[in-house]
Amino acid sequence: MRTFFQKIFLLFFLAASYCAQAQVKFSASITPSEIGKDEYAQLKLLVENANDIQQIVPPDLKNFIIISGPNQESGITMMNGVVKKYFALNFVIKPKSSGNFTIPSALAKVDAGDYKSNPVTLRVTTKPSGNNSGARSFSSPFSSMDPFVESAPRASYSDFILRKGENAVDKIKKNMFIKAAVDKKSCYVGEPVVVVYKLYTRLKSESNMIKNPSFNGFSVLDLQQPNDLSYQTEKFAGREYHVYIIRKVQLYPLLPGNLELGIVEIENSVHFIKAEYVNQQPDIMNDFTEELIPAEAMEDRKITLQSKPLQLLVKPLPDINKPTHFKGAVGDFGIEAKLEKKNFSTDDAGRLAIIISGEGNLQLINAPEINWPAGMEAFDSKTTDDLYKGTVPVSGRKIFEFPFIVSKAGAYSLPAVSFSFFDTRAAKYKTISTTAIEFTVNKGTAKPKKIMADTDSKTHANYLTQFFSNRLRVVSLFAVLIILGLIIWAKKDAKNEKKLMDSVQLKQVSSADEKSVPESSLSIKAPLILAEAYLQQEDSSLFYTQLNTDIKNYLSKKLSILPDQLNKKNMTEQLDANAVPNSISLQLQDLIDDIEWQLYTPSVDHSRMKAMYVKANDLIQLLEACTG
Repeated sequence: MRTFFQKIFLLFFLAASYCAQAQVKFSASITPSEIGKDEYAQLKLLVENANDIQQIVPPDLKNFIIISGPNQESGITMMNGVVKKYFALNFVIKPKSSGNFTIPSALAKVDAGDYKSNPVTLRVTTKPSGNNSGARSFSSPFSSMDPFVESAPRASYSDFILRKGENAVDKIKKNMFIKAAVDKKSCYVGEPVVVVYKLYTRLKSESNMIKNPSFNGFSVLDLQQPNDLSYQTEKFAGREYHVYIIRKVQLYPLLPGNLELGIVEIENSVHFIKAEYVNQQPDIMNDFTEELIPAEAMEDRKITLQSKPLQLLVKPLPDINKPTHFKGAVGDFGIEAKLEKKNFSTDDAGRLAIIISGEGNLQLINAPEINWPAGMEAFDSKTTDDLYKGTVPVSGRKIFEFPFIVSKAGAYSLPAVSFSFFDTRAAKYKTISTTAIEFTVNKGTAKPKKIMADTDSKTHANYLTQFFSNRLRVVSLFAVLIILGLIIWAKKDAKNEKKLMDSVQLKQVSSADEKSVPESSLSIKAPLILAEAYLQQEDSSLFYTQLNTDIKNYLSKKLSILPDQLNKKNMTEQLDANAVPNSISLQLQDLIDDIEWQLYTPSVDHSRMKAMYVKANDLIQLLEACTG
C-alpha cells in the first residue's frame, strides 16, 4: 500500500512537472564577437530542456583552426520547482585570416526531432582587439582542460612554485579565495540588486562548483551564461589576481526584512611544482606543459573554498500615500491603451491592448484593472512579454490584450485605465493613466460572435457557467470514478507487489542456501537485486528509485561512509584513498547524475532502463576488481 501512495504522489508530481516543462531550445553563441587575427574565440552550441540527444553536427569551420574541442558540458538546474537540463559543445577556434565571418547553423537531432541553431558572426581585425582575455583562458579553473596548456603566459605569477618549508594549504588560502559582492546594501521590496560571486586566484587549478547559492525570498534572473570561461585581472590588497565570475544575478526582493544571500562552495584541485625541480630545469617556465613535468616534481592539493554570507536589508514599501489599486510595481513606467478597431459590429469582438513599458520589476507586473462600461462583457486577458532581462533593472514592455463584446449598437467610450507604481529614485508613489477611447458599434446580423484573442467564445463561456452551476454533481461523478479506479489499481498493485516480493525472497533464499552468507553480505554481493526485479517488471518509476537507493547503499558500505554523509566530495576522496582510477570515479559520478535526473522525469523506455542497469552493474564489478 505504501508503494501505491508513492505512485499517486509521483503521478501528481510528474503531471505538475510536465505542465511546467520548457520547450527544447538549440542555440549558438560566440565569445567575444570581435577578435584580432592571432586571438581566439569560443563557440558554444547549447541544447536546453532535451531528454534524449542523438547527435549534434557542428557547423563548417573551414575558415578557422580548432584549438580545442569539441568539449562537452552538461548540467541540471532547478528554479521555482521547474527542472531544466542543458548540454553544450564548446570549441576554441582561431581565425585563419582577418575579415567578417558568418558561422552557419549547426544541426541537432533531439527528442526525435531536428533542430537548427542560429548563425553567429565574428569580426576579425588585423590588430589585437583587447576583447580576448576570456577566450584565451584555456586554463580556466572551471574547465576540465589541462591547467598548464596556454597559448601565451597570462601573467608572471609564480605562486604555483612550492618552496621548501612552505605550507601548501596556507599558500592556497593566501592566493585563492571567493568574494561575494552586492551593488547596494539596502533596497526596497521589488527593487533590483545585483549580486556577483567571484573566484580570485594566482594558482594553477581545476575547480568545480559543489554548492550553488540559494536566494530564498527573491525573484532571480541570471546575468551570465553558464560556464563562461572569461576572466579579468583585478588588484586586491595590493596584489593582482585572475578573477573568474562564478555567478552573477539580479535579485528582486519579494518581502521585507534582513534577508541572507546564499553561499557558494568551490572544490579546487590545485597543482604546485616543487621549487627544486624548477631550479634544475630553468627553461621549464618557457614551455610549461604537464607532460614535461615528472610526477615526483608535482604536488597536488584539494581544498574547498566558500564565500562569506551576505545580509541585505530590504525595506518595506511605505504605507503613506499608497494608492488603493497599487499592485507591487516598482520602477519607472509608462502606460498606453490601443483599440484594434474603433468601428465594428455586434457580430464581432473588440480587442483592447494595455501596454506598460519602462524599467523595473516588469516580470512581476499583473494586468491592470479596467472599469468596463455597462453593455460590455470582457474576457480574461492574454499577456505578451517583450523584456530585456540582461539589463538592470529589467526593461521592455508588457502587453495585456483584453477581448470584449458589445451586445447593442451605439457609441461607446472606454474610460482611462490607471496604473500605480513606486519610483525608487524619487522614493514615492506615482499614478499614470491612459486616455479615454471613443468607438462605435454597428448593428450586426446576430450571428455568433467570434473573439479574435486566444479566449473562449461567449457560447463557450455560457457552457462553463452551466458546468460550474452543476459542479457538485460533476465533482461527485468524477470522485466516484476516481475511487473505483484507485481500488482497481490498488488491487492490481498489491498482486504485482506480492509476485515481486515472492520473486525477491526466492532469490535471497536460494542465494543463502548456496553460499550461506548473511544478509549484509548479500547486499554487497548482489546490490542491484531489487532494481533488477523492477527492471523485469518494466516499472520505470520504481526502478530508478530503487537503483538510486541500491547504488548509494552499496557505496556507503563499500567506502565505509554513513548514508547521510555520502556526497560527491566524500565519495571521490574515498575512491582516491582506495586507489580507484579517476576514470572510474568520473563514470560513477556521471551514472549517479543520470539516475537522479531520471527520478524527475522517469521514462518508460525499457532499453534505456536496461542500459542504465548494465552500466551500474559494470561499474560495481570494476570497483570490486580495483578494491578486492
